[in-house]
Amino acid sequence: VINCLLRLVDGGSRCAGRVEILHQHSWGTVCGDSWDLKDSQVVCRQMGCGEAFNAWLYAQVEEGSRPIWLTQLACTGEEAYLWNCPSLGWGKNNCEPYDDAGVICSGFVHLVGGHGPCSGRVEVNSGGEWIPVSDGNFTLSTAQVICADLGCGKAASVLGNLPFREDSEQIWAEEFQCKGQEPGLWFCPRVPCPEGSCPHRGAVQVVCSGYTEVRLMKNGSSQCEGQVEMKTSGGWRTLCASHWNMANANVICRQLGCGVAISTPKGAYFVEGGDEIWRDRFHCSGSESFLWNCAVTALGVPACAHGNTASVVCSGNQAQLLPQCNDSWSNTAGSAASEGHTANCSDSRQLRLVDGGSRCAGRVEILQQGSWGSICDDSWDLSDAHVVCRQLGCGVALEATISAHFGEGSGPIWLDELNCIGEEAHVWQCPSQGWRQHNCSHKEDAGVICSGLWCTLCTGGVCHSPMEAVTLSVICRQLGCGDSGTLNFLVPLRKGSRPSWVDGIRCRETDSSLWQCPSDPWKHQSCSAKEEAHITCTGTPQVRLMDGGSRCAGRVEIFQKNSWGTMCDQGWDLNDAHVVCRQMGCGVALDAMGYAQFGEGSGPIWLEELKCTGEEDQVWKCPTGRQHYCLHVRDAGVICSGFVRLDGGGGPCSGRVEVNSGGGWTPVPYRNFTLLTAQVICAELGCGKATSFLLDLPLKEASEQVWAEEFQCKGWEPELWFCPRVPCPAGSCQHRGAVQVVCSEYTEVRLMKNGSSQCEGQVEMKTSGGWRTLCASHWNMANANVVCRQLGCGVAISTPKGEYFVEGGDEIWRDRFHCSGSESFLWNCPVTALGVPACAHGNTVSVVCSGKTAPEPSHSLCKYSRQLRLVDGGSHCAGRVEILQQGSWGSICDDSWDLSDAHVVCRQLGCGVALEATVSAHFGEGSGPIWLDELNCTGEEAHVWQCPSQGWGQHNCRHKEDAGVICSEFLALRLVSKDQECAGWLEVFYNNTWGSVCHSPMEALTLSVICRQLGCGDSGILNSSVPLREGSRPRWVDGIQCRKMDTSLWQCPSDPWEQRSCSAKEEAYIICSGNRPKSCPSTVPCIDKEKLLLRGGDSECSGRVEVWHEGAWGTVCDDSWSLAEAEVVCQQLGCGSALEAPGEAAFGPGNGSIWLDEVQCRGREPSLWACAAAPWGQSDCKHEEDAGVRCSGTSSASAPVPGIFSLPGILCMILGALLFLVLIILGTQLLSWRAQHQVSGSSTYFLFSEPAGQHADATSNSYDDVEELPVSEIPSSSGMKEKNFFPEEGGGARCSQTGMWIAISPVVLHYCHGKDGFGHVKEPFSFITRI
Repeated sequence: VINCLLRLVDGGSRCAGRVEILHQHSWGTVCGDSWDLKDSQVVCRQMGCGEAFNAWLYAQVEEGSRPIWLTQLACTGEEAYLWNCPSLGWGKNNCEPYDDAGVICSGFVHLVGGHGPCSGRVEVNSGGEWIPVSDGNFTLSTAQVICADLGCGKAASVLGNLPFREDSEQIWAEEFQCKGQEPGLWFCPRVPCPEGSCPHRGAVQVVCSGYTEVRLMKNGSSQCEGQVEMKTSGGWRTLCASHWNMANANVICRQLGCGVAISTPKGAYFVEGGDEIWRDRFHCSGSESFLWNCAVTALGVPACAHGNTASVVCSGNQAQLLPQCNDSWSNTAGSAASEGHTANCSDSRQLRLVDGGSRCAGRVEILQQGSWGSICDDSWDLSDAHVVCRQLGCGVALEATISAHFGEGSGPIWLDELNCIGEEAHVWQCPSQGWRQHNCSHKEDAGVICSGLWCTLCTGGVCHSPMEAVTLSVICRQLGCGDSGTLNFLVPLRKGSRPSWVDGIRCRETDSSLWQCPSDPWKHQSCSAKEEAHITCTGTPQVRLMDGGSRCAGRVEIFQKNSWGTMCDQGWDLNDAHVVCRQMGCGVALDAMGYAQFGEGSGPIWLEELKCTGEEDQVWKCPTGRQHYCLHVRDAGVICSGFVRLDGGGGPCSGRVEVNSGGGWTPVPYRNFTLLTAQVICAELGCGKATSFLLDLPLKEASEQVWAEEFQCKGWEPELWFCPRVPCPAGSCQHRGAVQVVCSEYTEVRLMKNGSSQCEGQVEMKTSGGWRTLCASHWNMANANVVCRQLGCGVAISTPKGEYFVEGGDEIWRDRFHCSGSESFLWNCPVTALGVPACAHGNTVSVVCSGKTAPEPSHSLCKYSRQLRLVDGGSHCAGRVEILQQGSWGSICDDSWDLSDAHVVCRQLGCGVALEATVSAHFGEGSGPIWLDELNCTGEEAHVWQCPSQGWGQHNCRHKEDAGVICSEFLALRLVSKDQECAGWLEVFYNNTWGSVCHSPMEALTLSVICRQLGCGDSGILNSSVPLREGSRPRWVDGIQCRKMDTSLWQCPSDPWEQRSCSAKEEAYIICSGNRPKSCPSTVPCIDKEKLLLRGGDSECSGRVEVWHEGAWGTVCDDSWSLAEAEVVCQQLGCGSALEAPGEAAFGPGNGSIWLDEVQCRGREPSLWACAAAPWGQSDCKHEEDAGVRCSGTSSASAPVPGIFSLPGILCMILGALLFLVLIILGTQLLSWRAQHQVSGSSTYFLFSEPAGQHADATSNSYDDVEELPVSEIPSSSGMKEKNFFPEEGGGARCSQTGMWIAISPVVLHYCHGKDGFGHVKEPFSFITRI
């Protein structure tokens, strides 16, 4: 079975349309009867089209033209192929009243985070999850296929090395190798990444554009002068000369490598017969690299006059030297030559408006002498502003703003005291005091609002024709109101009069704002009042917290149906509050408050009796209970955990500064961000002090919003929330990126000798507890070199132990630093503290540096100029061996590589002894030079480069022969469990042996560090109810006490390593928040079968029943447990039929929760969860009552094994046989009495063994109306009520009419031999009574 047997047609793309299947060499459709999202999900997955957005119905194709292959599909959504779903069967249908089935899928690829669907980070869909594609080996050909696949034209640019949203974010494990001609990314060749992990520097961003090439055409050939033509998806188009200027022309000349623009003659190179002139207007500043990087408008632009095409004359490949500008304003007229000179001079300057949210509003800036500068507002008025608006093609001036209305600029203030008459072509032609002649500051910067696009000040309606889905999407996205919208035709007409500015708006996929969308020209009345557009954007309902003093605390209010309302506190608890806090990006709930503690709200009370689990992503998705009569005196409130966080730094104490805003975390702009603000953040988070902050980090997405305020902390505020803030001008902060803060327990380092800090002495480091000395154990010259460099003291000469020790200090700090020698700061080196013992008295680190001026190199210093490291092994004590030599890191060849060589490496790095010398690039292939080959160490050398070898760079190897090593101090971490991911016994790999970890004291912070390191969520709990582990193993370490700034367990202080650090009952069993069964795939929810297992039995199909719920396995109580429940379990597990349903912990008592009690099944349920039962976790049982099952071990329906009702069936057969014998005896007696007595007629017996139609009459005082019925005369339901000992429901089998009937009025007994609904042989016994 292959994907080409399935297709989607008539939907406009490969991933949308009518579902068609190729079967028996003919394409046919699927009936829409019962068609739903689960069926659609199977189609989308099979087609490689992501997830299903909609289950669609299409009008049937012409009757008889196509077969209808499948009808009444009942997919679960998990099937691999559509034809694996239950249905009526191939070609069987009753589909006359129904339409054909169709589907709209999400697609396999999308671009996210750009300015629309045609730009952003490349992500592909797998199982409903969008996964980024790495930038490793990503090519322009692949980008072209993606843009074409999305209907977005061609790729204009590809940007790699984008930061991932999270450090642990999964990336797509294949490389796409598109040739460029594939119809979609799905069809491109792919190469799996080595070991499932693609080499990368980050994610990749693609920008598609409707414009892909530009040229200047003269006499049919492309040159450096001619008519401007641009290539779009529709072919080559000429551009309109209206609003075309020298700034645009300069961009084209630069892009084509044709120097600078000389002139822009309109229509000079026009050629008849081309397509309609393209109306899009480009608004370049002149500094752009490509014409399509300029701002573009098309809204309201009229058709271009015939022949009015843009042309450009460039200076040629050698840039022409332009004449110097005459700054004198006295010459207002001159010769033709001087006019040409002035025109050229004027056009070498540029003009723009910035920080106004549009190119037609903002602070006025001029590019002069290579620098952008502003204009002072002295004498600034509408006449001056008119010149600016006209020059920029932005209509007329509506307002001339002063006092830095759009924020203060930077750079020079070019002009002051302008006195324009309003008719000048360029603002610098207006009289002024001269260039840079002013007495102003930037708080007096002038601005302007033009009529061109600033529609909030020229407000009017917009007409709704045609307003297709893509246009509505562009509008809603531009307004920040979701990704789609609908037109509402039911609203009443608006009162009052206003302009109806524009109609016929037709946005394209590549348009990122309404201004870029083509339309009819601007008119004062483009349509009637009833045609004005009323749009409802499909953004989700909103939630907010009011009157709590911060955005993350207060009364809970929800906006829906155009009204803010509150929530009732009936049933309000922390689970409900957690959902609110998470939804608002405010961390977790600290308190769930009721009785209007934040004041009474107003409006409707939208929700009450919430029953959230705490895992929902939106509060309105929580189940609700019955409605109460609730008043605002019962309004619910919440206090959430926080306003600020550091994200993406490997722990809570480093990363990008983000604050809570609306429904998510928003980065803080780096403009005016200070060290004092960083100090407040670190103190608030309990992370020590700020050691560094890094500005201008790239935003995660090109369109990512930044916080619209600047924080101006003084340093003493308790939290960032309390710092003074300054709103950014016009609500938008100037920035080029985000800001990253690194907090550290370590903040300063010094060398102390005789009580003063010098370039030699005892190493001391400042922590939150004061100045601490460091232990000399494992200290080496690489660490010392980092200290000397950090202090500006040259290089390290020696590290004498304890030489400068001073009595009376605090306990010696035990943290060990493992520097490579190239770090800028000591705290940038890897650190370990786990298992490190207390330091011997006086054994403190000292360093002697060369001093402020480094000494002449000597042989003793030469060996220290080289460095050694192990990489790609997950630890500083395991990995590929690399040496820094002559400024380049390189590897060692594995020829003759053995443990003796490896011992030298481990000893040199302070990593103990070598456990293994790996070869054949065990830790991956390196890059750069291969420095050494054929090493022959004795094992006693101090440095690996002192071992005999062939010499530096002398080898005959490739990187597939790179040598590696695993040292005895290599550490690894895991959770051991048979059936769970992210839960189990905590073990560390130390001294070449896995051993357990002791749980004392293991506080929440330590558990969080462990779970985060394992990629298992951000928190965890200790489970003390598990039974003791079997077997013996080392119990390596106890007393682990992680600190908030620790990013791995290895950095956490603890007791020293010991073989027996605690007793067996103190071994740590941890359940992390990311826990799930091992049977579940990692990317989709568990299915029912994966949430059920049997333990303790002698086979896979027998044992104690355990179910998965709320992240943990638990048992089922044996109350009401019978073969009916056992049958459901066996069938769910694919283990055939139930043989036994033992209780009383027959397979041993379980542990943990008892999840289910009083389970009552009928026997035919699809899973145990479909059976009636007490609420989850509510039980009065102990584990001595755990239920079990023993199944037949086969799901075959043909095997004559005892079924679910075998025991009652046997009993009934025995009773039936006895009753049958009694009736035979009675019948015989009646026959013998026939000759002796006259028939009285009140009782009749019947035996089926007699021929049909014959009757045996007998007289008795004990029986009435005994009669004989033939087999063909089974009593009808109209006169009988049937009572079966084995009730038949749904698809259960009924007894055939070939059984034996015995009638004793008013009862008819029926004994038969047949099969039940499971295919098991049954011998039921029933009776029918007369009604």
